Amino acid sequence: MDENISNRVATAVVAIAGNRAGYEVSHVTLSGPDPDWMTKFSEDGGTAIISGDHNILQHWPNLIAYTESGLISFFPPNEYEHFKGFARAAFLIRWWPAIVEKIKISKPGDRWRLPMIWQSTDPQKMLAIKDPRVDDKKETDHREDTTLRRQGDLSLPPRLDDTPPA
Repeated sequence: MDENISNRVATAVVAIAGNRAGYEVSHVTLSGPDPDWMTKFSEDGGTAIISGDHNILQHWPNLIAYTESGLISFFPPNEYEHFKGFARAAFLIRWWPAIVEKIKISKPGDRWRLPMIWQSTDPQKMLAIKDPRVDDKKETDHREDTTLRRQGDLSLPPRLDDTPPA
């Protein structure tokens, strides 16, 4: 999680989602411009980031940095900005299992928008963030869309705590 997510919200998410086999959860508190810490985080072995910056398309240099770093990025819906601490933590925790599944089937540099849905956290409901300043037409046309891929499509072992996809 990046610095756009408060320390209290990040601590709550880490307490619930951390200490699981197969991945590490941390709150990035590196200082400096986004492109600098994203590059450092990626070089240190980071795979994905959840940002609290719901306006990512307004800051296209940062959007480019997320893409070029190779990090798989997740961004909240616009409504997230109106949430307070408990609601922000609850939203991220609610979406956590879908985020983990989406990381497994995403390519480096993929960017996803979490939808404003509480009932079902299906990874297929996440929208790919595309921007012509970052995703040129040629790349977009040849890049495989992972929106509808499922874990089973990748021959990954099924999770023990989940039912098989329908």
